[in-house]
Amino acid sequence: MNLHMSFAKEKPRACIRRTKLHFWDGIQHASLMPHMEAKERIAIWDAVAVYIQNQLLLHKGVRIPTLGSFDVVPIKADDEALVMPRPVFRLARNLVSAHNLTDNTEHLPGHKECELIQYTTVAETASVSWEEAESCIRGTTSFMSHCLQKGENIALVLKDVGVLLIEGTRVQMKFYYDFLERLSGKENLEEAVFKIPWLMDMIVSPVAAMASLTFSEHVTIFPECVMETMTKSSPRKSIKKSEKESLPPLGQGEK
Repeated sequence: MNLHMSFAKEKPRACIRRTKLHFWDGIQHASLMPHMEAKERIAIWDAVAVYIQNQLLLHKGVRIPTLGSFDVVPIKADDEALVMPRPVFRLARNLVSAHNLTDNTEHLPGHKECELIQYTTVAETASVSWEEAESCIRGTTSFMSHCLQKGENIALVLKDVGVLLIEGTRVQMKFYYDFLERLSGKENLEEAVFKIPWLMDMIVSPVAAMASLTFSEHVTIFPECVMETMTKSSPRKSIKKSEKESLPPLGQGEK
């Protein structure tokens, strides 16, 4: 079985509990987030994911204020015979400094400036105004920051691209295999994973439970705004010995 099939067939764990969160529940800065239904918020972030995907496939970077920057860099194997593009992510400085997170600026060489995300393009894809698109993006990242301040783990799911996972001080951007295959090419990706095993750490299955990606098995998922927790299955209740003994032997007792 090849890598693509193994990731595609991976199944999430069955014991998952999800709790829906209300945006800005108990937070004083509600004015930062426009009133909109969950489906509109998800549609906007799906449009953001489409924008990121299109930019990276063109080997162009994109910067999302208050969240971070996506870009593509070349990588080589030890023998330097293989060169392939690899997507990278750098978390915004405001989140790094505010929550003492691990800064991964070494992933982006030099001080390359990435193009600012075009809110009008995102808005057109999501069928909303550009003001709603910008407010939703900034409001979501503010809510994410609020959750980090409370010590919660967060996972931002970018449709068809990957998952941004922050647990404790650790920041990881994991990508879906299908997206990496589109970016690098099937043969190049398989050869790269064979020669550079640590690349497996940046791949995530699109059907994986987000909570299963954390050590604590507990995470708040965006843009859905749901809290997901892995739960242990309760053991099956065994028949009590007294109940067994109360049954009459086979062939005895009243007919």
